[in-house]
Amino acid sequence: MKKERKDFIKSRKTILQIAESLFTEHGVDKITMRKIATTAGIGQGTLYRHYAHKGEICQDLMKESSSEFIELVTNFLENNPGVSLQERLIEMVQYCVNYIDEHSNWLVYLQAPSCEERQQLMYHSQIYTFLYQEFCKLIDEAESERNNNDRDTGFRVDAMLASISPELYVFLKEHRGYTKDAIIQKVVRLYIDPLFKESV
Repeated sequence: MKKERKDFIKSRKTILQIAESLFTEHGVDKITMRKIATTAGIGQGTLYRHYAHKGEICQDLMKESSSEFIELVTNFLENNPGVSLQERLIEMVQYCVNYIDEHSNWLVYLQAPSCEERQQLMYHSQIYTFLYQEFCKLIDEAESERNNNDRDTGFRVDAMLASISPELYVFLKEHRGYTKDAIIQKVVRLYIDPLFKESV
């Protein structure tokens, strides 16, 4: 790999690390591109050669963190085949909420009205597609065990993921007073537990 290419990649990684730290501490809206460049120790011209605006930085942060998250969840599912369906589903909900809790500042920015062209990014992202598919597989398996053929797994999964979207998650914590653990419990109670209740 040429030195120029190595330097470009190194500079990009530095920008992402600095930006994520600043976004987490202060929120995306309060951080300017100039602040990112200054903190990273690079010129604004260098920063703009990598990213045209903060939205592009957030998109790269999402791609990077998504890959790590997907690997984490995949390892859990592959290494725990003996764990009950209910426990696997609950664990996946916990992984989701922990991820959103950790990265909520810049995930919310991607859904902000000022970023209309990026509002649908989450629903077409690698991480959303992965979660949709994995939840559907597990829930379909749970429904099959109950011999329930009258089901709409896709809708259940979309509704569940919507209920822990970054924007709603922050609202529930900051304005409704729910803790992270309380949100997990309520999502599990509403979407997961009914799958394992005996039919009357």
